[in-house]
Amino acid sequence: MQTEVNEKPLYCKKYSKVAYASSGPKSAVFTRLRCKSWQCDYCAAKNASIWRAHLKEKLPTVSDTWYLVTLTAHPTKRSRVESLTNIREHIDALIKRIRRVFGSDIEYIRVYEKHPTSNALHAHMIMSGLTDYVARGFSVKHRPMAIGVINRDARYGVWAVKSWFKVVCHELGMGHMVDVQKIKDNVLSALLYVCAYLTKEQQNFHIPYLKHVQVTKGIGSPEVKESFGWHVSMAIEARMFEPNCQITDLNTNVIIDNNWWERHSYYPIED
Repeated sequence: MQTEVNEKPLYCKKYSKVAYASSGPKSAVFTRLRCKSWQCDYCAAKNASIWRAHLKEKLPTVSDTWYLVTLTAHPTKRSRVESLTNIREHIDALIKRIRRVFGSDIEYIRVYEKHPTSNALHAHMIMSGLTDYVARGFSVKHRPMAIGVINRDARYGVWAVKSWFKVVCHELGMGHMVDVQKIKDNVLSALLYVCAYLTKEQQNFHIPYLKHVQVTKGIGSPEVKESFGWHVSMAIEARMFEPNCQITDLNTNVIIDNNWWERHSYYPIED
C-alpha cells in the first residue's frame, strides 16, 4: 500500500534513471534523477536556482562593479542559426580586444536570448573589469592603442565605452545593435539582470551542444556535490532492500512498503 504523506510535488517528467539509499534500519529513500535540460520545465527552474545561488555567492568576491553588454549579430544574419554562428565566430576576437584595452582581469557571464519578434539570437554579458571610457594611448612598445580609463580628461581622443564597443563589433562583422550599460546600485543588481534570462528565455530555443550559460574561470560553474551511499538504476525492485523495508519517495512523499511489492515488481510506475 502507498501512503501519501503530503501533496505530490512537481518533479522532472523526463527522468531516465533513479537513485536510492539506506536512511536507517528498515528504511530507505528514493528519488528520480533530473534530466537537467533547459527545455524541461522542472529542470530549467532548478538549473536557474542552482546558478542563482552560485552567482549570489561568487559575484561579490569577483568585483563590485559590473556592466551589462548586449551583442547582436550582423544585420543580414537574422535566422537562429545564422545569428548564433555570427556571434560565436567573432565573440572570441572581441574578448581578446577587450582584454588588450582593459586588462586581463575581465570576468563575465554570457547567456543567449531569442529576439521577441524574430528567430535571431543575441547575447547578454554581465562583465567586470571595464571602465566608463576608452582613450588613445600607447603600448609598451610605443605603438598606438586604445586604453580603458576611468575619467574623461580630454575632449578629443576619448570615447564612451559603449561607442568603443560599437566600433569594434562592426569591425569584426557583427553588432547590428550593441549596448553597454554600467549596472548601478550593487552586485545584486547584476545578479538580477543575468538571472532574468535563465529560465523562460533559455526554454525558447534549443540548439545541440550550445552552452546556455558560459562563465570565465574567475566565476566558475556551480560545483557538483558528491553524494555518497546512493545507488543508481533504471527503477527499484524489492530484492534491492531488506525485507519489510519502507522506502520514502522524496519526489512525491509517498511510502513504498511490502504491500506495493505484492502487487508490482518495480517502482515507479508512471501514468
